[in-house]
Amino acid sequence: MSQIDRSVSNHDVIPVLASQVFAEHPTSRLACGLLAVDGVPLPGLEDEYLAHFSLRRRVYVDQTGQLSESDILEDGTDRDPDDARSATFAVFENHPDGVRVLGVSRLIVRGEDTPLPVEEFCPGSFPDGPLSPRSVEVSRMIARHETAVLQDLVQWHLFTLMLSYIANHELERTFAIIEPWFERHLNSIISIERIGEPLYVEHYLDYNLPIEINIPASADLTNARRAGSIDEYRAAEPALTFLGRAPHTVHRGAAA
Repeated sequence: MSQIDRSVSNHDVIPVLASQVFAEHPTSRLACGLLAVDGVPLPGLEDEYLAHFSLRRRVYVDQTGQLSESDILEDGTDRDPDDARSATFAVFENHPDGVRVLGVSRLIVRGEDTPLPVEEFCPGSFPDGPLSPRSVEVSRMIARHETAVLQDLVQWHLFTLMLSYIANHELERTFAIIEPWFERHLNSIISIERIGEPLYVEHYLDYNLPIEINIPASADLTNARRAGSIDEYRAAEPALTFLGRAPHTVHRGAAA
């Protein structure tokens, strides 16, 4: 299990920035949607894309130790070549301090010539040879909040966003590498299957488990929790979807 630094709280790792994300929806609590494609942020979300890298670094380096300081670039981000072949998603919160980045994730698209990380780290899980170019891998998935209920909700929205993107873009088999302890929790949100046993992955400084996500069964679970949620995100793409009601008056002008 990752060596979580208990002195680094969830509050500490959540980036806060001055942002216009909620300018036209000032009473909404959350904004969820596509943030970038192939390393290029959607128009108007350039600062938010940079902030999502800050969340990644704070969690994976400062809080959980899943990446080392040597993985961080000079600009303080953990971006890697896979960002240039990924769809990136985010969940933002309308907060009195500013706009907070509560959750992020990415879908790495395999393409013709570049294997997914799971193929490289767990080659024994693919005895039938290379995957198709439209295979994808869930990666850099983070949900953070001071309350467990909202943190779980952010995580659910991230998976729903990815399921909608997979459907919209006719992507295929979907994989992930997770810490073994996370398997039971994940099974309560989506449908997954082990495709190998836990093994030590040097890049992540920990033991990890390769899984495949059952897309139809996961979509059924998602729609059972909130009917029509995937279709709602599919119709909105690439625009953000605004949800809930902010519990307090929001003041602008916070800095990242």
